[in-house]
Amino acid sequence: MIKTYLTLESGNIITGNESQIDTWKKTPGANIWIDIQKQNLDDPEIKELLLEFNCHPLAIQDAVRKRHPPKIEFFDEQIFILYRGISAVIDDLVFEHQQMGFFISERCLITLHPEKSLGIDKVVNGINLTALLSSPLAVAVKVMHASAGIYLEEVLNFETDISNKEDQIQEGLGEKALTELAVYKARLIKIKRVFNYHYNVSQQLKERHLSSLPVKVTQAEHLIIDMDDRFERLKSLAQLHYDICSDIIDSYISITSHKLNITMRVLTVITAIFVPLSFLAGIYGMNFEYIPELKFKYGYFVLMFSMLAIAVGLITTFKRRQWF
Repeated sequence: MIKTYLTLESGNIITGNESQIDTWKKTPGANIWIDIQKQNLDDPEIKELLLEFNCHPLAIQDAVRKRHPPKIEFFDEQIFILYRGISAVIDDLVFEHQQMGFFISERCLITLHPEKSLGIDKVVNGINLTALLSSPLAVAVKVMHASAGIYLEEVLNFETDISNKEDQIQEGLGEKALTELAVYKARLIKIKRVFNYHYNVSQQLKERHLSSLPVKVTQAEHLIIDMDDRFERLKSLAQLHYDICSDIIDSYISITSHKLNITMRVLTVITAIFVPLSFLAGIYGMNFEYIPELKFKYGYFVLMFSMLAIAVGLITTFKRRQWF
C-alpha cells in the first residue's frame, strides 16, 4: 500500500496515492511524503520507484532487508536513516519491531516499512501535520520522536513492575519474582541494544553541522535536539532498570545465602557440642568387662556431670564468640 501526502505552496494537504507523484513533479514548491507499507519490500516496483527518486542503490538494498542495525548515511542530496520502529506493543517491554527506512531529500520524504507503524500513525493523527509537512526532515524526525515516545511510556511503566517484584520478595514469593526478573533482564538487554543504535543515529544527526546537511533543517533543528534527548533518556533508563533488576536478584541471592550460612553455623555448633559427648558415650557404651570406672559407685553421675560441664562450656564459648 502506497499512501502520499502532498503539500502545496498554499499549505493545503492532499492525501492520495502514487498518482500524486506526477503532480508533485510539476509543482516546484510542493513537498510530498510517500509512505510505502508492503510485506514484500523486495519488490521490483518499489525499487524502481526509489531509483526514480535518486535513492542510492546500496541504501535501497539495506532498506529492503528484513533485519539490519539502525544507522544513518549522508549522501549529496539525501539522508538515509534505518530505524527500528514499532508495529505493536505485546507485553511489558515486549515490542513487535519492524525495520523502517527513511529517504529524506529537499522536497520529498519516503518511508518504507512492512507493517503498520505506530509512530507514523501518531504523526498522521497529530495536530501539527500541516506545519510538519513543509519540511520532510521534520516529518522523519517527528516519526522517530513519536515512536520513541511509545518506548518511553512502556519503560516508565516498567518501574511499577519492578516495585511489585520487590514487594513479592518481601512477602516470601522470592522464587517466582526471581524468575520474572530474569525474564525482564533478558528483555532489557534486547531493547538496550535497540536504544543504543537509535542514540547513535540521533547523535550523528545532531553533531553534524546543520549547514552541511544535504537538506534544509527548517522546523527540524529543535526536533532533532528533542529526539536526541529522548533517545539518551531511553538509553539511560534501560540501563538503570537493568541494573536495578540485577541488584534485586543479587540482593535476594545474598540474603538467601546469608540465611543458609546462619543455619549451617547453628548446625555446626550443635555438631561440635555433641562430638565430645558422643565420644564419651561411645567409650562407656562399649561391652568390655574391665573398665575401671564401671565399678565406681558414682561413675554414672560423674559421667553425666562431665558431659553436662563440657556442653555448658562449649555453649558458653560459642556464645561469647557470637557464633549463634
